[in-house]
Formats: sequence, C-alpha cells, structure tokens
Amino acid sequence: MYVNLGRGCIIQSGRIIGIFCAGEYKDFYKTVKNGKGEPYKVEDLSEDGETDSIIFTEETIYLSPISALTLQKRINKNIIFNNGGNNDRKK
Repeated sequence: MYVNLGRGCIIQSGRIIGIFCAGEYKDFYKTVKNGKGEPYKVEDLSEDGETDSIIFTEETIYLSPISALTLQKRINKNIIFNNGGNNDRKK
C-alpha cells in the first residue's frame, strides 16, 4: 500500500521507519546519520518552509507539509481495509 506525503510524493508505507511531528525540532534531522554513518538524503516536500512532519525511510528523510497524525491515520486506514478489518463490506 502507498501513502501520499504531499506535493505528489507517494511512497510504499512499508518503507517508512518513523513519522515524527516537526514541532519546534524541525532541524534535528540534520544531525541524524544512517546505518553507514552517512547523512540521509533529505527531500523537502513542504511549501514555503512549512514542515509539519518528518518521515524517515532507510535512505531518505522527507519533510512534509502534512501533519504526522494525518499521515498515520491514512496508513492505519489502509492497513485495516487491506487486512479485512472493514466491517462495512457486504458479503
């Protein structure tokens, strides 16, 4: 299943390691290193510097204008639907 991170960037939800609220710590991602000790590739999807969430994958950090809560809801909705948790389906 896929999730839209904003500005047309769509990735597989299984690639996401973590989703964090940017809040007042918008620059903490600059100091984070990947498993090889190298800085992550950063893809800024925010408009006018308005970053609401920071999404980590194995190789990339995405700065998104969409809130972390909204992204989490989208992912959970897809998991429930795809795993048979939709009780509204007709048999």
